[in-house]
Formats: sequence, structure tokens, C-alpha cells
Amino acid sequence: MKENKYDNDIFFEKYSQMSRSKKGLSGAGEWKELQKLFPDFTGKKVLDLGCGYGWHCKYAADRGAECVLGTDISAKMLSVAEVKTVRQI
Repeated sequence: MKENKYDNDIFFEKYSQMSRSKKGLSGAGEWKELQKLFPDFTGKKVLDLGCGYGWHCKYAADRGAECVLGTDISAKMLSVAEVKTVRQI
């Protein structure tokens, strides 16, 4: 299995202070260009491998994806993603 540095407490704390962690997609320098590549998500099923904080999952869900599943090797990342993206039904 690959090394999972994201569950290291010191690494994760520093990662959580980055602009992309605090601001989401708008805080990621590559977002303006990456966004242009995304399809219309309406009615689509989306799988996000290495979802991190789940920002792309939230983006797809907010734009009409029927089903979105994010997965990550990091339990810490998934914990944050769950708080940021799970909708109350």
C-alpha cells in the first residue's frame, strides 16, 4: 500500500491551512482551467478517486449529479469531506 502522509497529524494540520483547504475549489490555482473540462453533471453518476476534502464531489452534486461517491486513502480527509458534503435528508 502507498504511504498515506495525509493521516500524519503534522502533515494534515499544515494541509488544512492551505488556501485550497480553506476556500475549496476557488482556492486551488488550477481550478479555473480544470472547471472548463468538466461535463454537464445533470443526472450523472460520479466517482471521485482521491476525493480529499470532497470539493469536486460537492461541485458535481450541486450541479445535478444523480449520485456522487468520493473515496480516499486518508481517514482524516474522508472525515472532513463527510462534514463538508453530506446532505441532510
